[in-house]
Amino acid sequence: MGWLNAGPGAGYGAWVERVEVAVVGAGVLGSAAARALAARGVDAVLLEQFGPGHTRGSSHGATRIFRLSYPDPAYVRMAIAARHAWAELQADAGERLLVVTGGLDAGPGALACASALAACDVEHAWLSSADLAGRFPGIAAGPGERMLFQADAGVCLADRTVAALQHLAARDGVPLRPHTPVRSIEDRGGRVLLHTPSGVIEAGAAVITAGPWMTGLLAGVLEHVPHATPTLQQIRYYQPARADEEWPTLIDWQADGGAWYVVPRAGGAPGLKVATHVPGRGIDPDRGPFPPSPAHEEMTDRYVRRRLPGLRANGLAPQTCLYTMTADEDFVLDRAGRIVVGGGCSGHAFKFGPLLGEVLARLALGEDAGLPPGRFSLTRPALAAHPVRP
Repeated sequence: MGWLNAGPGAGYGAWVERVEVAVVGAGVLGSAAARALAARGVDAVLLEQFGPGHTRGSSHGATRIFRLSYPDPAYVRMAIAARHAWAELQADAGERLLVVTGGLDAGPGALACASALAACDVEHAWLSSADLAGRFPGIAAGPGERMLFQADAGVCLADRTVAALQHLAARDGVPLRPHTPVRSIEDRGGRVLLHTPSGVIEAGAAVITAGPWMTGLLAGVLEHVPHATPTLQQIRYYQPARADEEWPTLIDWQADGGAWYVVPRAGGAPGLKVATHVPGRGIDPDRGPFPPSPAHEEMTDRYVRRRLPGLRANGLAPQTCLYTMTADEDFVLDRAGRIVVGGGCSGHAFKFGPLLGEVLARLALGEDAGLPPGRFSLTRPALAAHPVRP
């Protein structure tokens, strides 16, 4: 890291900080990318517009689901690779960041998940309603209903993971710089200029992991701006009726294409997390933080009473977070010129965080990231239109 006196007339201030790579956005993807770059000895910096652990974006909170079960073999294979990345992260951090609980899939999507798991040679089993009543009595199964069980699912300790990634990055020479918003970006061919209130950062490559702010930040910078819509999501915690009861993760696929999900209590969470995975209303992230919806609280309470009798019926205070939705719900992991984009996480990327950090670091350094051709591209047709309109 160095400083350059640009001299009069340079057009962007008298002093410019130089780094090899600048990472913009310190959620799970940006923090993981910073850690991967630091491990390689790259001269880099991690920029965050808010403070550490802020609640304005998508990576805060105590817990997230980890699962191998997906209705798509490509994501199953990615989750298998992510599991190894989590093991390496925990060994490096010296703390447990992923708690294995096993996980269930219910509803129409479970069949597709079982097919994808089988295609990838991942062990799984079907549990009958009697099996479920004996093993997981807190979850109500309908008459004759089966649920898919996969033993490797569990809980990512979200806040602790982001903090650990930032600590490891700083330990190896890539500092977090909070309260440093990037106002604009210029790709000048050979270098990228990031304009911040405290000066200009000149980088050989910039990794943009700005979550809901991604599209706005890249407007006018890239030929193909990835259109992804920030949406408001709401979660609620519930206390178990019995403290000694075993809880798995649960994805309850709905016939309308949405899903409910349940995350067991871990990592300081006040209870089990219950929420619905559907595109919420589109929002402007700069207008946050956003208040919870009482109507959504009531809907979640009704679901808990019907499906989760092992939880106390009245939930604790709800919380909100933001998704950044693409039309196909695939991520954006690509490079254009000197700009690397990591985003469009669509509510399901946290489990891949340590793996995607390595992917983004490779892209920043001009290496092969090992991605499926075109799947996460900036130029794929699904990014040409917003999936949800404010």
